[in-house]
Amino acid sequence: MNEDLELIPIDTKLKIKNIIRVCIRHIKIYWAYLKIRFLNEIQYKAAALAGIITQFAWGGMYIMLYSTFLQNGTSSDYTISQMCSYVWLQQGTIMLYSMSSIDKDILRHCETGQIAMELVKPIDLYSIWHAKTLGKKIASSILRLIPIVVICSMPFMGEFKLMPPVSAKAFILFIITLILSVGVMMAYTMLMYITATKNITSQGVKSTYRIIMEACSGSIIPIAFMPNTVVNVLKCTPFYYMQNVAFNIYNGYLTDNFEIVRIVVLQIIWIFVLTIIGKRMLNKELNKVIVQGG
Repeated sequence: MNEDLELIPIDTKLKIKNIIRVCIRHIKIYWAYLKIRFLNEIQYKAAALAGIITQFAWGGMYIMLYSTFLQNGTSSDYTISQMCSYVWLQQGTIMLYSMSSIDKDILRHCETGQIAMELVKPIDLYSIWHAKTLGKKIASSILRLIPIVVICSMPFMGEFKLMPPVSAKAFILFIITLILSVGVMMAYTMLMYITATKNITSQGVKSTYRIIMEACSGSIIPIAFMPNTVVNVLKCTPFYYMQNVAFNIYNGYLTDNFEIVRIVVLQIIWIFVLTIIGKRMLNKELNKVIVQGG
């Protein structure tokens, strides 16, 4: 091994070391932004408590609604326990997939002209926005997820409780697909930020992106309740690979190993595709950006 390293030209060794040094520097900067945003957001305990109560209320209403559909016969082959697990996981992780948990400071900076302060920093603007948003989402989700999972798993919830994962393998696959689904969601959110730089106000852009995402990712209606034709169309979009797949692996609705592997591969592909599109869009916009406001 040492002999093979000695055969590498000195110039190549220096280039490799420089690349590694730059990567480490970017990771440290990214982690610093994420940590700062996380610590800042996790302080809002009162807002988190209000959010927990809200998610319990919405979760209960969704369960009553979907239970009525299942008991009266629908085209979905969901069981009551699978549906309840889906709903409680959705409510517990809602801030990971919600447009309400984006960093509003970024949108305000685009509207007021403060984005100019970000442009002078010696770091990629895409990475700054990504780190800030991810830190906010993780902090908001942790404060809600733990209480909801603990309470909804209690025996007094009866048949409407959050069931444990169907197997250890399913839980591991759930964690993997959950992380990748957040990556897809983050790449989609970045497209929304970049689109907002083209407009004086971001409200219309945010609403459009939110409506499309919620309608197509299973936020409003679980994809398992949708017609097969619609599901087949959604499988060709990144929305199918957000919250839908992770929750359905957890509750045992998706068990085919080949299908799960295909889902993981497509999640990775969508992350790369959306990230590349986003970075190209941002670079193009920065070349002709017009700073609004002050």
